Amino acid sequence: MALVELEVPPKSVYVGVVRLAISALGRSLELDEDLIEDVKIAVSEACANAVIEHERSNIHDHVKIVWNDDQGRIQIEVTSAGERVVDDVTDALTSTGSLASRDVLSLALLQSLVDECVVESAAGGGTVTRLTIAPS
Repeated sequence: MALVELEVPPKSVYVGVVRLAISALGRSLELDEDLIEDVKIAVSEACANAVIEHERSNIHDHVKIVWNDDQGRIQIEVTSAGERVVDDVTDALTSTGSLASRDVLSLALLQSLVDECVVESAAGGGTVTRLTIAPS
C-alpha cells in the first residue's frame, strides 16, 4: 500500500508535475500504459478544475492531491479550497438543459475515464474530487 500526498500551487503549470507523479506511481504498480494515460488525463482534468475554482474564488491556497492504492484499487483525491462547480452530470443537464457548459463536459470526461468519480464538498470548505480505479 502506498499513500502519497502532493500539494501544488493553483496554477496550470503545476498540473504537469502532478501528471509526472501519477505516471511514476502507476508504473510502480506495473499498471497497463493505457490505464496510466487514462488516469493521468482524469487527474489532470480534476487539477485543472481545482485551478479554475481557485481563480473563480480568488483563493491562493495549494491544491492537494492524495494517491492511495490499497486492497486492489486506487483512489485519488484532488482537493480544492474553491467552490464546487458541478458534481452531477444529470443534475447539471436538468438545470442547464445543455452539455455546452465546460463544467458538465469536464465531469462527463472524468466519469468516462475512471471506474468512479465523486465530486463533493470538502470538510472545512472547498471541493474534493475522488477518482477510483479498480485495475483488473
